[in-house]
Amino acid sequence: MGDAGPQLLTTAVSDLPPLIIVSGPPAAGKSRLAARLCSRLRLPVISKDAIKEVLMDHFGGGEPVGTAAFALQFSIARSMLDDGCGLILEGAFFHDQRDITSLVGKARAAIVHVEAPLDHLVERYTLRSGSRHPGHRGLEALPDLRSRVASGAYDPPDVGVPVLRVDSTNEYKPSEQEIETWLAQECLASPR
Repeated sequence: MGDAGPQLLTTAVSDLPPLIIVSGPPAAGKSRLAARLCSRLRLPVISKDAIKEVLMDHFGGGEPVGTAAFALQFSIARSMLDDGCGLILEGAFFHDQRDITSLVGKARAAIVHVEAPLDHLVERYTLRSGSRHPGHRGLEALPDLRSRVASGAYDPPDVGVPVLRVDSTNEYKPSEQEIETWLAQECLASPR
């Protein structure tokens, strides 16, 4: 019997790890929801702000540190997905954040987009400003928050995956249980 030659290895969609992208504007409640999903689904969270705060401890604040935090977040996520590890990616991603596109091709991905009316976001942002890492922008960032929300800059990333919009005005609507059920259908269970 002769050698059939090299075999091409292919990855079926069902073999891809899950990727849950928790997006939305600052102060929408993304971090809290991501932490709860982490606990319940046993998936690690890669948070842009957690990375940014470590960088700020070493290099100070500013826009370059925020840009570097996104780059590191996507690099870590890419490596984990390449190794077959599912994860939750959390951050105030922009609608046109291109780096997310390369990640969704490596996973069974879905977006949970957390949002609230602008007046609620401003109130929450104001209340939390004194308790955040000192390298984060303070109340001087409110004009940017307002203009970015108004322009749709924080709308869900347009990467061709299912999106669930979650209103966080009071409690999460749909509820956390409904979010988990949706995620189970969209990206956690292997397709048949």
